[in-house]
Amino acid sequence: MSEKKERLIYIDVLRVLAMFPVITCHFTRSLEYAGVGFVSKILPDIFFSVYLGNFGVAIFFVLSGASLMYTYDGQLDWKLYIKKRFLGILPMYWIAWVLAFLYYFNKNIGFATQVAPWKIIYTVFGVDGYLGWFGPNFYLLGEWFLGCLICLYILFPILKIGVDSFPVQTAVIIAIIYGVCVFCYHGTIPAENFFLVRIPEFAFGMYFVRYRHKIPWWIGVICGALLTATWFVDLSRVNVCFRDTAIGILVVVFIAWICQYIKKENFLTNICKAIGKYSYAVFLVHHVLVMELCYHYTGKIFNRFELVAFYVLYLVLTFLFARALFWLNQQVLSLFKKPAVKI
Repeated sequence: MSEKKERLIYIDVLRVLAMFPVITCHFTRSLEYAGVGFVSKILPDIFFSVYLGNFGVAIFFVLSGASLMYTYDGQLDWKLYIKKRFLGILPMYWIAWVLAFLYYFNKNIGFATQVAPWKIIYTVFGVDGYLGWFGPNFYLLGEWFLGCLICLYILFPILKIGVDSFPVQTAVIIAIIYGVCVFCYHGTIPAENFFLVRIPEFAFGMYFVRYRHKIPWWIGVICGALLTATWFVDLSRVNVCFRDTAIGILVVVFIAWICQYIKKENFLTNICKAIGKYSYAVFLVHHVLVMELCYHYTGKIFNRFELVAFYVLYLVLTFLFARALFWLNQQVLSLFKKPAVKI
């Protein structure tokens, strides 16, 4: 039996740190979309000179590369990797999509759509949100982020070979692809959402786990100073792709440096571990939930206390629904597990 790996505290902390800006950003946008007024925001739209949602997404891309590299240390079994990625992403997505479909079918008394039936294949593969820029499809939940992440997961085995065996050459190739895409790409999908532009963040997480041993104190201080400087320097003219990549990497290194001084699990890290366990389920349920909650208050103007109370209600319900989805997914997957053979 292989020895169980030590849990990386900074991954649990960063998973939560990436999740809350995204769901908070969508909370604010949903209020606006539903015509709900408010006198203040839970968090500002711009965080460390990047859009709040992009801040969380950038961290999560770095974190995803780091998590995969740590999980699949050594030689990669492609079949096992594909199986685990499939089971970790698509079944829960399908369950959530079917539930959302049934809810809207009942709410709207039918499901009228002019979308070509063949486009259901986008939903089957979890990329309907990502391909939404190419026209309407059967997208109901999640967003572009999931489709982009699936593309990066597909590239992971190839990137791993490069990071393990040809680290310098791979880094140069990634930098060239990144530069070409940022300066020359003019496709339908916005550049900052194009999966090739997000490879540096994803790959940095891989390099970080593969080659870092301990972050020197001066690296941590520099990262903290640079992050602090973004509150005082106007970076709005800097390309958004560069800003997203830089902030995502700086935050990950800074938090990982701080977590080096946490010698063992404590109340905070245990909370992060517990919350992070449901991060994917939260991602799947929060969009539909927050929109339905906001529509109930259309025309209302929240004062500060009411807004905080509504945000807390949103968080509580989101995690309750996420936990229920997580449990349901486990039950469905258990139906397909082969029973243990008794000897």
